[in-house]
Amino acid sequence: MKDWREFLLSRKGWQDGKGNTVVFSDRGLQEAPKEGELWLFLDEGLRCGGMHRPIQPTEEAVKAALLGVGKKELWEAIEKDWNEEE
Repeated sequence: MKDWREFLLSRKGWQDGKGNTVVFSDRGLQEAPKEGELWLFLDEGLRCGGMHRPIQPTEEAVKAALLGVGKKELWEAIEKDWNEEE
């Protein structure tokens, strides 16, 4: 089975039907990469919104972050791809 953090970093991101995009990186916008760190970048297109922040590299943390801002479709896309990887 593949590592969750490495799985997220290996993808170019996910997009939902509303143009929201989520990608993951091993570094923030201004920071050098740190061992084991994971950053979530959510772009809501032309709507005012989005976020970038460090996040725990766990499935539960990613799910909570996306569902917490109403991005169920993005979470479902990630979950689907993850299940196909296993």
